[in-house]
Amino acid sequence: MNYLKKLGKYLLITFVSIIILGLLLNTLYYFDIINNNIYNILKMIIVLATLFVNAFFLGKSSLKYGIVEGLKLGTIFLLIMIIIKILTNNAFNIRTFIYSFIILLTTSIGSIIGINKKEKK
Repeated sequence: MNYLKKLGKYLLITFVSIIILGLLLNTLYYFDIINNNIYNILKMIIVLATLFVNAFFLGKSSLKYGIVEGLKLGTIFLLIMIIIKILTNNAFNIRTFIYSFIILLTTSIGSIIGINKKEKK
């Protein structure tokens, strides 16, 4: 049960961070401070950076197998995003699968680095 609370905490932090940073980015875009190309790139960077940082801290708090922890975090995040995509009637395409693979790779690398940076006792 403690493990689910820990994973839920990192997922909640991830979603809240993405929403807050997304709102800030949308505000900048709305007032024409940034153009469309930069906006699209920053949208992807915000999601990947947030997932990487949270996977890093999840890996740092894990006991072993950082790649598995990162894959769990990435898979749960992707499942939630797929459910949202289905509910909003968006179509799946090759870009969605490539983006999903990049998300899984990012969370895996983040948790691997996090578990390797753990302080030795």
